[in-house]
Amino acid sequence: MKTSIVIATYNKLEYTQLCIESIRKFTSQHDYEIIVVDNHSTDDTVAWLSNQSDIKVIFNEENLGFPKACNQGIEISTGDNILLLNNDTIVTENWLTNLLTCLYSSEEVGAVGSVTNSCSYGQSIQVPYQSVEEMHQFAAQFNQSSNPELWEERLKLVGYCMLMKKQVLDEVGLLDERFTPGNFEDDDLSLRIKLAGYKLYLCKDTFIHHFGSVSFRKDAEAYNKLLRTNQDKFLEKWGFDPERAIILNGLVKQIEAVPNDSIRILEIGSGCGGTLLYIKNQFPYAEVYGVETNAFAAKVAAEVTSHIYLSLNDVLDVHKEGFFDVIITGNLGGLNEKNVENIKILQKLLHDNGQMIVMAPNLLNYRTIKKMIAGSIAPSELQYWKLSDIEETFKAAELMELEITGLVQEVFPQDQEFLQRLAEMAGLQTTKPYEIQNYLVKARKSNKDLSVKTLINNLLLQNDVRSSVSQLAKKDAEAILSVIEDAGHEQKAELLNYIAVQFIEHQKPDLALPFLSRAFELDASHDPTLFNLGLAMYTQGHDQLALDWLSLISTRDDKLEQWVRQIEAELYAKAYEKYKLKFLLRRLENDVEGEASLAELLRLLGNGEVTIEQIYQIVENDMVEKSQLLTQLAVSCYEHGLHDMVFPFFEKALEFDADNQDALYLLAHILYDFGEFDSARIYLDRVRDKNSSVTELMQKLREVSAV
Repeated sequence: MKTSIVIATYNKLEYTQLCIESIRKFTSQHDYEIIVVDNHSTDDTVAWLSNQSDIKVIFNEENLGFPKACNQGIEISTGDNILLLNNDTIVTENWLTNLLTCLYSSEEVGAVGSVTNSCSYGQSIQVPYQSVEEMHQFAAQFNQSSNPELWEERLKLVGYCMLMKKQVLDEVGLLDERFTPGNFEDDDLSLRIKLAGYKLYLCKDTFIHHFGSVSFRKDAEAYNKLLRTNQDKFLEKWGFDPERAIILNGLVKQIEAVPNDSIRILEIGSGCGGTLLYIKNQFPYAEVYGVETNAFAAKVAAEVTSHIYLSLNDVLDVHKEGFFDVIITGNLGGLNEKNVENIKILQKLLHDNGQMIVMAPNLLNYRTIKKMIAGSIAPSELQYWKLSDIEETFKAAELMELEITGLVQEVFPQDQEFLQRLAEMAGLQTTKPYEIQNYLVKARKSNKDLSVKTLINNLLLQNDVRSSVSQLAKKDAEAILSVIEDAGHEQKAELLNYIAVQFIEHQKPDLALPFLSRAFELDASHDPTLFNLGLAMYTQGHDQLALDWLSLISTRDDKLEQWVRQIEAELYAKAYEKYKLKFLLRRLENDVEGEASLAELLRLLGNGEVTIEQIYQIVENDMVEKSQLLTQLAVSCYEHGLHDMVFPFFEKALEFDADNQDALYLLAHILYDFGEFDSARIYLDRVRDKNSSVTELMQKLREVSAV
């Protein structure tokens, strides 16, 4: 069986060489061919490719873009499989073996992809390496063998490394060249494969390195414009925005259940089913249902679940009251009569003690208020929610145990004064209520308030365990302990451990500690208690405490020793991560492998593995060129779409050096791109060197003023 590896190139010879050399080294056990289509490179790429006897090459006389180049390569391929591979990747040991194993695990599988260090749509993972050599060591351990338990079905695959059966590609067609020069062609191809009845899998047992966006990221303004243009093309072709493929994993993480629970989950506004598919991956025994009003998107979601409806009324026609355990929606809609009634309907659809998780846009977000003042606000935005509206509406719908969390949006520097004035007028000491973009709302339909004794009996009889654990969690621990003491149970330590384990399994490990502490008082040498104390500490991230408790266990087996070694490795990794951040910033400051260091920093920021505050602290304490380094990070965040971090980095850069000319110009340019013309002028006026770039931006601002 032969695999045709198709690579499109445009300059960046050093990346192409690394990529092809890695293919030669780690793919020799397979029958494969390398096809490179060069889009009129102007560096030494053409000369180098011309001297490679084992590569089929097409030299284009102009840059035809990524989709066209890939199609040219596919058309001359002779393989049974087609692998689209970016030239800014480095493949690794067992990479193709593992991908092929998944691809041919079933006739239903149409395409597969790998995980990497830098990628969107949840295809990246945290990595510890600092060099290519360390990367290969990491990958050799990661890719040891193919593991079906690590294959995750996906709605789409990002095309930096996408392996497909040729017969599937023949059936669905080549890449759509309307998306030239690139972006959304992989969304489109994934969708066509899915609609043809095939499955897409992300192989979480296969890792390759990806430098990321090497070809596009140099001109951020043009890149963002291209994204918007191709997004419109996708909408025109399919009838829905590609954003409907988004995965609301933040909402799913709020579901209070364990993976083995057999639960029924309804998503309102399920788009193409990306979140439903994510739910199925997290909760394999769950039944998933969706409501999606866009018929085109609903057709795609139907490939994920047969339970997809075009309206809430359709759900009511089919399912009785109390049918669902969890209902989620990423957009509650506006505060109007229809939506208030819908909330009451959803409450009736919930099982007793069922959970509702929703996102509601904040009416008092400062940007919304600015639109009100300017008279440019849309009628739908005027129906956004106030905190009091949420509380009243949910209580009226008899949804209890309300938990509301404000999700704060980063503030542009030029809006700080406006925010402060809002807070002063309201008599508040904080601006946070106006920084909140959305409210995350969790509530329960709670019709029963059972006694502690009844709830414990429910657990012992495995009767409505999830609901009983949830209600016990709201009881006072001392009251529960008192019931156990009064019952005079002969095996108190076992019962205390059992209740503690239920809390741990249902993601409430902190609530387990009073019961484990009491069990430890009863018998300090009881191995199950020591094990569960270690487990509780571990699930809360206290690795060293977990090791301390586990070290006291007298009867040890291979499984326990393996777990101890795993915790020790994780403890080391966490210590290493702290060192790594400082190391990356120092390399970036001194321009040592700067591009790779920057890519890794952005990945860590994008994944939430490090915070802006952590970077501030290291820059302030350990860096020399503080302002320039933060300016570089600000610009890079803008170029890579991490817009919430752009202005905080600029603000901090100007705190360290208020006269940083580069920071002032670049901030002005980005503010111009965001349409904040008045603020752009303020910063641009502080730039002393009126070079051609500054003059050009001044002219653009004058033209805007003249309109």
